[in-house]
Amino acid sequence: MTQRADVVIVGSGFGGSITAWRLAELYVAAGVDPSAIVVLERGRRYGHTDFRQSMDIDHLSDIYLLIEGQGAEVVTANAVGGGSNLYLAASLRSPHETFERRDRRPDDGPTRRMWPEAISRRVLDPYYARAERGLRVSQPTWDQVSKSGGLWAASLNAAGHTCDRVPLAISTQRCVNAKWCHTGCIFGAKNSLITNYLWAAENAGVQVLPNLQVELITQSTARPYRYVVQADVMDNEGSSPTRAPTGQQVQIECKVLVVSAGAMATPPLMLRSRPFLPAMSAQVGRNLGVNGDHVAAIEFDDAKVRSVLGLPGYDEFYKGKPITTMSYDWWVGRSGHAYDGTRFTLQEIFLSTLTNFLYDSGRTVPGGPSFWGLQKKQAVAHWANRIELLAMVEDTNDGTFLAPPPAGAAVRPDPGPIAVGTFDYALSDQSIAVRAAANDAIQKVAANQGLGLFMPLTETQGVYCAHPLGGCRMADSPDLGVVDDTGSVYGYEALYCIDGSIVPTSLGVNPSLTISAVTERCAERLVSRGADFGLPAKPAGFRPRVPPEHIGPRVVPSPS
Repeated sequence: MTQRADVVIVGSGFGGSITAWRLAELYVAAGVDPSAIVVLERGRRYGHTDFRQSMDIDHLSDIYLLIEGQGAEVVTANAVGGGSNLYLAASLRSPHETFERRDRRPDDGPTRRMWPEAISRRVLDPYYARAERGLRVSQPTWDQVSKSGGLWAASLNAAGHTCDRVPLAISTQRCVNAKWCHTGCIFGAKNSLITNYLWAAENAGVQVLPNLQVELITQSTARPYRYVVQADVMDNEGSSPTRAPTGQQVQIECKVLVVSAGAMATPPLMLRSRPFLPAMSAQVGRNLGVNGDHVAAIEFDDAKVRSVLGLPGYDEFYKGKPITTMSYDWWVGRSGHAYDGTRFTLQEIFLSTLTNFLYDSGRTVPGGPSFWGLQKKQAVAHWANRIELLAMVEDTNDGTFLAPPPAGAAVRPDPGPIAVGTFDYALSDQSIAVRAAANDAIQKVAANQGLGLFMPLTETQGVYCAHPLGGCRMADSPDLGVVDDTGSVYGYEALYCIDGSIVPTSLGVNPSLTISAVTERCAERLVSRGADFGLPAKPAGFRPRVPPEHIGPRVVPSPS
């Protein structure tokens, strides 16, 4: 039996949760029950104490999906609240040059501004500010910078570069500097969506339904309903979940449909639905990006850290927040279009507990790859002397979904965390060159006065990514993109994509805050048009509010 709702939102990450809260505000202000808004999430629901500070395969399989395509490996989240449960909470506004870029792959249409004309940094600034308030973003003081962040700042300073602190969506009152953000914050310190936007929406009356993976969108003929979503019930609960469809299905008919499943799931869903939505742009599934993610590491020499930097006791890098400092020195002062595609930022991002085995050892090994032998064992053994550097480069969104998988975002052969993606990612010459430039910059900082050993991520070919973007990008026409600057899908009334899939370029910074700002803008436009689609009309004097905060049960460490 088909259920009915005013609005269905597919996905509960930044796009879905923020949109749900803004619509809930509208309904409450108009005196209408927000339970007519339904959020569908493929993953299960977690509270803070359900997460674990562990890399064990069962927990990783619950909360993560590692999608392996041709040329790229992409990490995505799998839980109510989406990636906000697992992100490292770096919350930065993208530089203004990002929105003015004109560089693109040679086969990607005419030379043009890659973002819609309606969107610029100035236009987004009020929405950035709104998102910062909702996510409780603040910039740490230098006293609150972690050891790995302080080491990176000191290394940059010694090499003649500048550095600044990264604003974080983390409560300084609740954070215990355990550095386990990437498997879920058991302390409730990270301001995940389950503590603000999504909790506020559900508390107002919005229905949030976990364990439902939307597989297909078709059109309804029963006006005022426009779309029918078909979802598989997922086996995610219990001690031995298959993490596969159970065979049960749910259908919901709605007036407005918002697809917010993320850049790795929204494009496959739209591609799978395209036979039933034939007017959709041919750009769907194209221009998949990785936000220019490029990782390398420096293994520091303890003696040099003391003698060159004057930093004794900087060997316990595992203490503190995973991200606290970064440099814009390879970006600032390069405003002209001649620099498009050459800029990058360098951010300290301590993840050695997760990635220590991935690096080239950095040592010369005659006759064979450095992955093997004593040198590799030495590299793994010294992970505690190492910090990761995340370069976020201006690349050219080089991925394409070749075909949609039969179900979900990828083919998941077993209950484990690894799935096979149906996309390829062949780096353009520009994407290769800007990554090489980032490597060169990191190597020079490491080599300064022999501070440390540069360790590239070269053991396997391709791109590692935790920040997928694009695949349903926004543009000024359907010839160039899938949605307009408000997230509205070209050719279809009341059908929206509002998530990272609509972001048209890499951002130079961690993408969560920009996705949130873009979502705030899209949601504002949707609220304004609600009456056109059969939703409540916006009352006079209606103003968006900061979502209330709710932490819930969490681990509270005993005083030491």
